[in-house]
Amino acid sequence: MPKGSKELLQALNNALADELAAVIQYMYHHVMGRGLASPAILDLFKATSITEMKHAEALAERIDLLGGVPTIEISPIKVGGDLTKMIRDDLAAEYRAIKMYKGHIKLAAKEDDPVTRRLLEEILEDEEGHANTWETVLEK
Repeated sequence: MPKGSKELLQALNNALADELAAVIQYMYHHVMGRGLASPAILDLFKATSITEMKHAEALAERIDLLGGVPTIEISPIKVGGDLTKMIRDDLAAEYRAIKMYKGHIKLAAKEDDPVTRRLLEEILEDEEGHANTWETVLEK
């Protein structure tokens, strides 16, 4: 069984806490969104919440495999406001996630853990896609 360093396990647990928050934030945005554009946007919120849940599950499994204990902590959540505010909050969270995952990928590479690195790269790819979706919706 591979063992993760304390630093890598903490990084993965920080990512897990963020993913758990993202699940909840997107789920609440799906439930609370209102407005003319809401049907299409609400479907995006729901689909993104499900993707974030898959990220959380994969991270928790990897933490366990590396000998750590998956966190039950949840990072801060932003809910409420109109659809535009919700999307801006989600886009800001995606930008933070992209930056975080790039750092965690470097850490996994430094620790010669290619399996964790690949997992983080796959999650990063999804997060970049989410950011692109919200930029498109906001016409950025």
